[in-house]
Amino acid sequence: MISFLHQAWHRAAWSNWLSLLLHFAFFWMVAAASFSGYIGKWGLRDNTPRFSLEAMLEATADRPFVYRQLLPLIANAADRAVPEHIKARVADKLNPSKVYVKTYGAARPAYGFRYVVVYYLSFLSLLGSLFLLHRIALDAGTGRLAAIFAPTVLSLAFPYMQTLGGYFYDTAELLFFCLAYLLVSRRRIAWFFAMLIPATLNKESFFFYIITLLPLLLAAYPKTKAVAATAAAVLVSGLVNVAAKLQFAAAGGTPVELHLADNLVAYLSPQTYSQMELTYGIMGPRQAFVLTLVLIAAVVTRGWRASPKQARQHILLAAAINLPLFAAFAAVGELRNLSLMYVGFTILIGKALEAEPVAQPVAVRQAGRIVQPGHLQQAPETPPARRESS
Repeated sequence: MISFLHQAWHRAAWSNWLSLLLHFAFFWMVAAASFSGYIGKWGLRDNTPRFSLEAMLEATADRPFVYRQLLPLIANAADRAVPEHIKARVADKLNPSKVYVKTYGAARPAYGFRYVVVYYLSFLSLLGSLFLLHRIALDAGTGRLAAIFAPTVLSLAFPYMQTLGGYFYDTAELLFFCLAYLLVSRRRIAWFFAMLIPATLNKESFFFYIITLLPLLLAAYPKTKAVAATAAAVLVSGLVNVAAKLQFAAAGGTPVELHLADNLVAYLSPQTYSQMELTYGIMGPRQAFVLTLVLIAAVVTRGWRASPKQARQHILLAAAINLPLFAAFAAVGELRNLSLMYVGFTILIGKALEAEPVAQPVAVRQAGRIVQPGHLQQAPETPPARRESS
């Protein structure tokens, strides 16, 4: 009996490791394809001095871009810690400029190693997000297959949402959003607070994302504790935001870029909904393309009712915060700035993939005419044949 249990345990352990390997291989290929689509489209903005990676590494970029310092800080710290011969080898072997023309900044000796560090941290952030979204989807009651496909769909759609611009901190932003959602939903509140500073240093949008997690906190803790935790997290993130703004107060640009007037005009123009651009090297939708909006509406329609209550509340709160910010501060149709809703939308994708279409009754032919179900008429019984007397 003991031998049988030992063998069963080893078979289960081997099966789990094999499953993890298959998941890793699949998500690696998905993340690589998505990241390639983004880099091929935008690079790391080497051709835009006001927020190029070189400017970010030197902290000379314009506001608000210069506030997003997490990955540049890590790259600069690695540059100081790693020996020169290792840095030279890494910069040569992993140099993306050998493949993508828009990453020519990586070929510059002064930036090569740091460029590679940011490049791979950005990719690994996307890869990590896929695993976290997979777990979030499973926790939301999504089936195993849909929980794989939902993060895949979001990842492959990412370069399409990076219209008008894509930035190295976009994938890290998604990673922190996923991590925060998972930690809060699993009541790992101490770990959640530990990530507040790096998440806010990556992008100030995390300040607003904290508020969208309130439904999850209310489901996990008493109301007073949930509200207090939210307020404390907002305070910490807010202080980090203030510190970053004070640190770079003398930088060019402005703390925020206002686009409200442009958006009000653009969204009333039919031309806004018919724009096209190259993504993955193929012509596809750009900005608020009409079919993109139809697809989003279809996912919401099919996935909404089946999603957990807390997920729906999270999405509604995220939309209430994100949509006004999007209208006021995002460029026209810049869908990447709807990022507060990415995690919730992934749950909707999973539920939409599993949703069964409503079965339509099938009409049948009766007595030479089409009759709808519910209106079938039973054929009169044939009277028994009359016996003839002998």
